[in-house]
Amino acid sequence: MGQLRRCLARGEYGQLQQCPLFESDFLQVTKSGDVASRVTLGIAATSPRLELPDLLLLARPVLVPAAGPCCCRCAQGLPPPGEEVELFGLLPLRFVRLSIHDELRHQLKVRLASGRTFYLQLLAPPARLERVFGQWVRLLYRLRYQRPGAWDR
Repeated sequence: MGQLRRCLARGEYGQLQQCPLFESDFLQVTKSGDVASRVTLGIAATSPRLELPDLLLLARPVLVPAAGPCCCRCAQGLPPPGEEVELFGLLPLRFVRLSIHDELRHQLKVRLASGRTFYLQLLAPPARLERVFGQWVRLLYRLRYQRPGAWDR
């Protein structure tokens, strides 16, 4: 169970607790690639009956006091032990355009209907990086070309 799923399970997110969810950790980066912060991005379907997801979830890390000594796992693309996330954004996908920004750097571009744009670089263990990014690419393709009335194609 991912961090975002655990966040939804312990919060007051009733309908979202059992929803189908695809999530990954990302580094928010500038257009040139400088790291700004870490974020967990999730794509969810608010109903299991939906063919395609309809909701984008954003969460940020919140450190919880660790019981033991720190063992940094950041270099492996893993969050430190004792870290949780808090949900800070729920956006209907009809107001969001997701695309590939830089395939070699495993970066996505997120553009909101308001015009605000931000860039996310996938954070995953090196052994899983290509596979997980490939899953995101396939999901974005489905969202963009198989969703009726997709925003700003």
